[in-house]
Amino acid sequence: MKKNLLKSIFVPLVAFSCVSGLFAYEFKGDLLSKPSRIFEIGVDANASFANTNFQLKDVLKKNLVFDLKQLAKDVPDDGFSLGIYSEEKVFVNLNLSSRFRFSVFTSVEAVGRFNIEKDLFETLADGMSVGSTKTGEVEGSAEAYACIGTSFQTIIKDFGLKFTPTYFSPLFYVPKTTATATVTTDSSGAIKAEAEANIDIYTAVDMHDFIENGKHFDDLNLGAGSLLSGGGFDFSIEAERNWLEGLNAGLYTRIPLVAGSLKNKMSTRVWANFYENNVLGYLNDTEEHGNDHGYADFTYSSETKKIHRPFKLGLNATYMPFGDWFKIQPAIGFGVRNPYSSDATFFPEYALDFRLSVVRHIFNFNIGTAYQNQIFQQRLGFSFDFRAIEIMAKASWCGTTIGSSFSRKGYGAMVGVRFGW
Repeated sequence: MKKNLLKSIFVPLVAFSCVSGLFAYEFKGDLLSKPSRIFEIGVDANASFANTNFQLKDVLKKNLVFDLKQLAKDVPDDGFSLGIYSEEKVFVNLNLSSRFRFSVFTSVEAVGRFNIEKDLFETLADGMSVGSTKTGEVEGSAEAYACIGTSFQTIIKDFGLKFTPTYFSPLFYVPKTTATATVTTDSSGAIKAEAEANIDIYTAVDMHDFIENGKHFDDLNLGAGSLLSGGGFDFSIEAERNWLEGLNAGLYTRIPLVAGSLKNKMSTRVWANFYENNVLGYLNDTEEHGNDHGYADFTYSSETKKIHRPFKLGLNATYMPFGDWFKIQPAIGFGVRNPYSSDATFFPEYALDFRLSVVRHIFNFNIGTAYQNQIFQQRLGFSFDFRAIEIMAKASWCGTTIGSSFSRKGYGAMVGVRFGW
């Protein structure tokens, strides 16, 4: 029972969130434009999955077989990596004029990363000399947040400005965790590979009764007060100005101010090992091999973990060479995940989108390329804006390298809807 309960939490947690990254900033270029509706209610959902090497058709097979030599050749120098990103958002906008635009929103964001060193694949594919030892690393991390915020957008002295204070509460956090894998051989022809890692998971609620005693989610303390009690605060600013005919440009930043906190910690140790004796015994059926993998029982404790959402800073522009029906929108910036801590990680971001609007901006299309949430995207989207309702959708090929994003090694999708007038 305990094992099944563990899988019901840990496997979806890793599969859904062993993730990506930074929470996306996609420049819309609307700080100087007129709003479409005075009042609107909207919902957005966005998710991306990517890796370096495998298409879905490669892994969705009944009998999965890997060509280790080909895999070692195809894995990039940075190793095999995987990233997943998700955001769901609900908001209400009040746009009284171009100088007074107010919004209230709530959202849930999750991101995660996973990486295996290239050396491990080369060792498995090419073998080792007798009496030698090789090591490699496997890394992973994940986090998720619930957010409540508001924004105010205005125009002051030709500058479009948007201010967004946000209260966020961490839901779970897995710090960057490294497992060291060791492969050894000896003169008898035995090969042994083993790896282990200690994993700490910080959560917003105490998971002890759910995992150990088989309680349901309904029995847990999942009230808003409990989930949001350890919240933090950050502040975003966007600025835009018209510099030349048809050219608007500006900057954006998100500044972490107060850290959120998680006070529940669950820890375990995971391991995997493999051995093979008398490799030449394959010739006369005397070869022996075996493997083992598992995890230790969770231990629970109260330990406070301070967490910030990522710091961001970047530049963006909108160029309209023929009028506002055709826009070219580049953006470039960087972020620092969990700044002010030993877990801080720097990463770049960029985007280039081409947007086309026809029939009085009712039908809108865009095509673009980007590196956001540590995932490369080649994306295509559209929206229909009928004033009372606006529907938008976007699909993308994704990858954790730019080459894999063109090879359908991952996919992304975004859907959104707005109602109002």
